[in-house]
Amino acid sequence: MRRWMRWGLLILLAAVCAVHRPAAAQGRLSDKDLQRAMQTLKDDAQPFKQTFANALKNSTIHKSTQEKDARALADAFAKEANAALDAFKRNKKADAQVAALVHTASQIDPLVYNLHLDPGTTTQWEKLRSELHPIAQAFSVPEPYFSSAAGNAAAAQSTTGTCLNAVGIQRSRQLVNECLQVSPATHPPCNAQNACSMIVDEIKRGCALIGKGAPGFCAEYQ
Repeated sequence: MRRWMRWGLLILLAAVCAVHRPAAAQGRLSDKDLQRAMQTLKDDAQPFKQTFANALKNSTIHKSTQEKDARALADAFAKEANAALDAFKRNKKADAQVAALVHTASQIDPLVYNLHLDPGTTTQWEKLRSELHPIAQAFSVPEPYFSSAAGNAAAAQSTTGTCLNAVGIQRSRQLVNECLQVSPATHPPCNAQNACSMIVDEIKRGCALIGKGAPGFCAEYQ
């Protein structure tokens, strides 16, 4: 009887410890991998500030208060990435910091696409967004730019004409690039001259085939 009581106590203690584990431990990444991911995000967020600022000089909001606000968002994103990493290093918790990061990212994301920034800036931002995705997942922070899937609904519904004509050069280029990354085919579907719906369907198929190891942008197509 005493032995069973001891086993029961051990099971109870294990359950309590599991409940009080940090949010990061509940994600897909180990603490070590999560810290490494946060370090990469912090390092990449720094140069993005200048890239984004330079791109804004050629945008329609140049020399306006909107440009100033947009640059402030990129600065805030870099600072929040640093704060999240520091907080996680201290106590393996960074829920508030990661939530702030995602909130700022949700404000930067539409600017990158709506202002039609250059491909280099867009690619750099998409890399940051992909790096942030597993971190946000680890802390169970929803990402509105994925759930809203900016541009994806319109693209998926575009079944006639070319994707290039339907959504423009920037968005069609992004779709083709993502399609090429995940498609197991010889890439006939991954062509801006096809309908957007065909490209989106191929991205969904490729992401599903890859499964757990799929690129971060696959979350947009779930």
